[in-house]
Amino acid sequence: MAKQAQFRAYDLNRKKQHKIPSPPTKLSEPKLREGEWKVSKRPGVRGSKKPVKKGRTKKSAAAAVEKAPKRAADLLRCKGGEFQCLHCSAFSDEASCGTGCYKQFRREHLSQDLIDIRGPGPLGYGAFTKPGVTIPKGAWVGEYLGELRPLSPAPNSTYRFEIPSVCAVDAQSSGNWTRFINSHCRPNVKPWGETVGKRHVILFQALREIGPEEEIVFNYGARYFENAGFLCGCDAQKKAHLPQGAKQAKGRKK
Repeated sequence: MAKQAQFRAYDLNRKKQHKIPSPPTKLSEPKLREGEWKVSKRPGVRGSKKPVKKGRTKKSAAAAVEKAPKRAADLLRCKGGEFQCLHCSAFSDEASCGTGCYKQFRREHLSQDLIDIRGPGPLGYGAFTKPGVTIPKGAWVGEYLGELRPLSPAPNSTYRFEIPSVCAVDAQSSGNWTRFINSHCRPNVKPWGETVGKRHVILFQALREIGPEEEIVFNYGARYFENAGFLCGCDAQKKAHLPQGAKQAKGRKK
């Protein structure tokens, strides 16, 4: 079994580096959460309480078994032709768009090493731009990576983003630097649910120019804090508070 990579962080003054205790461990690609993806059955399959629909053969009913995904890429692949690629603008049923778009998008927008992790501080660890780094308004800053888990009505993690009708991306145990983005009521990035190369992704985009050694922050939203049972501790207000008006990641307006 390959050794899992640990995160390293600077102190708040960027003088010394140290290893962050595991978990979390580093990911460069999303991965399936082992043991949570099992074969499921749709109504009408043998063993189901609901009958096979009229006109449906036993063979077609057996084909309704949903197999557990074997790869993260298979689970994240778009089903249907209505999704438009952020990189090439083609729709997901067009042959011209594919894995190459995703790889090229990552090379062009997400390959540079621009971010430090620092902490612990008042909000734990955080993500900061490196000295001398300026991120322009509108730039794509990072992709949220984590373990892919089935959607749950009662999630037990505070590191989840949900891709509707697909899965949850959970970075509690494994992820990339984006898992360290803290909440702030005056955010400088925003998460979007996007499609790149026929693949569902969650991307962070700069809302304004972000200067050197500035913390990367987004607004988790009031619902997040209500569900988690604690308040936002950012310095936008003097006391711990509940944010207003922000929502979890949705598709960006085209």
